[in-house]
Amino acid sequence: MKKVRFWLSLILMIILAASLFAVKITVSVWSWDVDNYKKLAEEFNKYYPDIEVVIIANEPDVNGFLTAKVAARQPLPDVVAQSWEPLSYPVSQGWVYPLNEFLKDDPYYDYVPDSVKNAFKYNDKVYALGERLHFEAIVLNLDLLKKLNLPTPGYDWTVNEFKNYLRRATTREYSGINQLWEFDTFMSAVLSDKTTFWSFDPEKREFDLVDGGWIPAITLQKELKSIPGLVSDDLINEELRNQGQLDDYQKKFGQDADAFRESKVLAGFEATYDWSWVRTLPWDFDYYPLPHDPQIGMRIPVHINYTFVTATTKYPKEAFLFARFLTYDPRGVIARLNLYNTEENGRLIDWFVPATMHPDVLSHFEEMKIPAGIKYMLNNLDKTVRIDMWKTVPGWFEIIWDIIFPVNERIRSGQVQPQAVAAETQEKANLLLKEKWSVFEAKLAKAEKNFQKIRKQIEGK
Repeated sequence: MKKVRFWLSLILMIILAASLFAVKITVSVWSWDVDNYKKLAEEFNKYYPDIEVVIIANEPDVNGFLTAKVAARQPLPDVVAQSWEPLSYPVSQGWVYPLNEFLKDDPYYDYVPDSVKNAFKYNDKVYALGERLHFEAIVLNLDLLKKLNLPTPGYDWTVNEFKNYLRRATTREYSGINQLWEFDTFMSAVLSDKTTFWSFDPEKREFDLVDGGWIPAITLQKELKSIPGLVSDDLINEELRNQGQLDDYQKKFGQDADAFRESKVLAGFEATYDWSWVRTLPWDFDYYPLPHDPQIGMRIPVHINYTFVTATTKYPKEAFLFARFLTYDPRGVIARLNLYNTEENGRLIDWFVPATMHPDVLSHFEEMKIPAGIKYMLNNLDKTVRIDMWKTVPGWFEIIWDIIFPVNERIRSGQVQPQAVAAETQEKANLLLKEKWSVFEAKLAKAEKNFQKIRKQIEGK
């Protein structure tokens, strides 16, 4: 009798353990984030105790990871938590679940800015959610600002104010800014109310080099570079160094100098994804938005990493709930932010910019030990403009590097003027883009059609 009771108890325990989770989903994350996401899954289970979350690792090459899974006839994860790669590829393969049915009437979604809501749409279907943001920005040396007796600028500074600060900081001893690599391509998103990175018009789905932000941005960059000594890294001459001679950078700052780190440069053109080394700077600094044209208004260039649910998941609702939890559900976003609490020299070692303006998230972010300018930009997400167009525009890299970039280099070197080549370059770029969109849309149409078949098979209908 005792044995019978023992076995009955054991069976009941097994049944109870099995019933603790009604549903199991798998979530793939970058290998270095596995432990963090296991903690996030525990937090998720406080609100959704019937959903078991299994965390698996993938490399940063998410698209390669998914391709290998499909090739090996292995199941895809239910949720891909983090990616910065072209979303157009998995969408065109039919691997991504459109989320519109879950987003309708979701009160939390109201706090997601339009730049994020519209980032990952095809045919009005939302294929991914913004997971974290990165701002292209200016790192301003506040210690040097005081030393030069310059007033602290407002975060809403204009292009003219920005130019004035860099000029006044440029002396025999100091420079205004460290480098302007691709400054013009990002400012193309700031100096036009229609175009974004590389003067791409997302509404028209074409490049507008003639009337977009491209020419004003190039003009601004050339003006800054024309002022002797203003851009510190422009003084570097590797050819002279290889010959054992001192270049102008070394003559101004010292033979082994790192002028920016040594507080001899007022501003750095750096993004928030550069934090791992920016946080080690030995002087007081703040992040500032890129300066704006008051006739256009503030436009803050932003990169958006993303999360998506796969088309083959058995549990789309539950998978979405986890994707929602980590991206724009304030409970999950704050839980993620709480994972980053290690400090060094009074600065957080790591953190991320959330993709929501929910008041609970904004209040929590305000208390974190990160520069005030980043908090300002989070509070102004409604003024952001997305710039990482390669994630959704098919053929982006080929168009940029084969057609537009070589022309940009000729302009930067002074061989041609942008006005003289804008129309021809625009025409070539848009011709190739049209071809790429045509190929992609054919694949997308097939993927959308197959999606219905896949769901019927999975759901047994």
